[in-house]
Amino acid sequence: MMILIIHSNELFASILGSNTGNSKSSELYMIADVKLGKEASDLTLSKVESAVALAGGITERFHIVPFSVRDSVAQTLVDQNKAPTAAAIAEMLNVNKILFLNINRVENMLRVDITMIDANDFDEKSEGTGYALIHFIKEKDEQVLYDPSLLAAVQRAVAVCLNDSLMYSETDGKFNVIPAPTLVIGGIEFQDDPDLNMWDLYSRMAVASYDMIENIFETIKDCRDFVVYDIPTRDTIYSMFKLYFAENYKSPSKFEIEILGKFQVDYYLTGIFKRIKEGAELELGLYEIKEEKLYPVRSEKDILKEDDIYKLRELVQILTKKLFKL
Repeated sequence: MMILIIHSNELFASILGSNTGNSKSSELYMIADVKLGKEASDLTLSKVESAVALAGGITERFHIVPFSVRDSVAQTLVDQNKAPTAAAIAEMLNVNKILFLNINRVENMLRVDITMIDANDFDEKSEGTGYALIHFIKEKDEQVLYDPSLLAAVQRAVAVCLNDSLMYSETDGKFNVIPAPTLVIGGIEFQDDPDLNMWDLYSRMAVASYDMIENIFETIKDCRDFVVYDIPTRDTIYSMFKLYFAENYKSPSKFEIEILGKFQVDYYLTGIFKRIKEGAELELGLYEIKEEKLYPVRSEKDILKEDDIYKLRELVQILTKKLFKL
């Protein structure tokens, strides 16, 4: 049985390779368990392993024990009539931290929860959650391409666990992510004035309001400081609580905010589109959700002078960029 252990260690050493010279700054982590929610059941464990390995390798902060090595050592313990516990495997491999992952998906939003336990002191543990919106779907068979979103969510969860929000701040491109709160875009309340001539935008407020919130989403979907829910995912969450039709031309109801609070959504964007003599005043506001209530953070407003959907789109983009300092 010792031969198996030697083979495992050799494989392990070959995978770590150049890390031996960086042992002071790079630790060794082991994934003990991965739980996949129902909607994420098509996600493979190999993709999870790759995402965590890359999240550590990007900064050389840590490396992970490959599943093949972990399972090989576990079998060795079984053959020796010993319980293949995470602690026992970690001890044999001299692991620093043990990870437990829980991965869930709602429509196009991915959530990764990580519990990180010190292998030398099981009472010392940390927890982190990371979100990422799934952007890429293969057109041919409509299968979800998880990789970029999974990596981003794992990075955010790891950074929270390690209490280092700037862990990836010096990395390039798509790897440069930070732990970010979630944001839902809500309805824009249309306030008409019967004493003024009717604008086409108000007569078609269901269409205009949806256009506005989609425009807002497109403007901030890649914002580094927030993970933004797309509209289909927002509506899926509502439908889970039997709210099947969101009126995007109305201010948020108490029930909507309660639903989002239960989903641990952090921020909410809403606004008012008010008809005035000069045209129509649009105000967009960012709110924090606390205890299922909205608390204002900041807002921006300006006047639309023409009854024109294209001019409205321009104004929405301008105010959104100001609101999020883009």
